[in-house]
Amino acid sequence: MGASAPTAHSKPGSQTGEAESRPSRLVTRYRQDHRHPVNHFLPVGVGWPVGAVGVSMLPFRPFWSLELFLAAYVIMFFGHFAFERNTPTIFKHPSTPFVMAYSVIRKLCGGLVRMAIPTRAR
Repeated sequence: MGASAPTAHSKPGSQTGEAESRPSRLVTRYRQDHRHPVNHFLPVGVGWPVGAVGVSMLPFRPFWSLELFLAAYVIMFFGHFAFERNTPTIFKHPSTPFVMAYSVIRKLCGGLVRMAIPTRAR
C-alpha cells in the first residue's frame, strides 16, 4: 500500500498526515496574507510598534492609548485592502493577534536562550 495523502492541516511535505498545531496554521496563514513587501512591513514595522506604545501608555493616557491602538489597526488594515486586496485574518479568527504575539515572543526567547548557552566546539 502507498503512503497516505497529507490532510488539509498536515505539515507541508508530511506524508504521515500529522496535524499541524493551531499556532503553526495561523503563522502559515499570516505568511500567505502578507506576501506584498509593503503589507508585510506595515504590521511588523509600524502597526505592532504603534500598538505596543498604545498599550504601554494605557495607565498614563487612556485616550491617547486608545487612539494609538486604533491607529495601529487602521494602518494594518490599509495594507491588506490597498496592497494585498484581501481581508485581514482577524475578521475570521479574532485570536490571531494573540497567537502571533505568542509565536514571535517564543522565537525571540528561543534565540536569546541559544545565544546565552555556550555551545561546545566539535
